[in-house]
Amino acid sequence: MKQILPYISVGLDEANRCIVVVEDYELFDFVEDFLGDECDFSYEYRTRKERLGGEVITMFFPLGVTPEIIEASLSSLSPAEVERIYKLNN
Repeated sequence: MKQILPYISVGLDEANRCIVVVEDYELFDFVEDFLGDECDFSYEYRTRKERLGGEVITMFFPLGVTPEIIEASLSSLSPAEVERIYKLNN
């Protein structure tokens, strides 16, 4: 896993499927909207894991989507904006 922005990591799962891990639900909603609306990427499914103060959401993308493509797309997001959204709930 590679942390590309605060609270957002990109990598591969055991099946070589691209995953994006987001450490807050509000931030996940923002990332989901950005990737879907601005970049036209849809994930196949997601998982949630409870953590103290919230949850961690993992998005699983189709096999043709690489971590590099997702990382390049997310690189246009402002780290300050990511931090601001994260702090809404934390």
